[in-house]
Amino acid sequence: MKYYQITSPSFQGYVEINYNDKGYLHKLDFTNADLSDIQHEWLLNNLPTNIERVNNIKALEGRLKLTEISGITFDTAWNKYDDKLTSSKKKSLIKWNKMPFAEQIKAYNYINKYFMQLNGNIRKKYFETYLNSELWNN
Repeated sequence: MKYYQITSPSFQGYVEINYNDKGYLHKLDFTNADLSDIQHEWLLNNLPTNIERVNNIKALEGRLKLTEISGITFDTAWNKYDDKLTSSKKKSLIKWNKMPFAEQIKAYNYINKYFMQLNGNIRKKYFETYLNSELWNN
């Protein structure tokens, strides 16, 4: 599997595209992007269905940015979540290692959105609780 994120200065968030091992479009996820109807339709009509055509998106640099997600390590996610004083690194690492790669990406990408949803009176969950709750799948 190959995982990519498309971002743009013209919309908030990112679009996730995944290609299977044969190089064909496997998944297209708009849930983390705030797109207009025109942007949504344009992406549906212009996204490459085969990984060999991914360069078509790369050619649009400036309007769109394509980033390959080759791996998010536990330490990267642990540092981004930044709750080292109260969360258990050992428990969090055990849970992280049991998660499929696609879920690790979702969990990592959802951290900022989760933080934005917290108001002043609510403390963020321990990192291992965050991973166990799978909020990114709600």
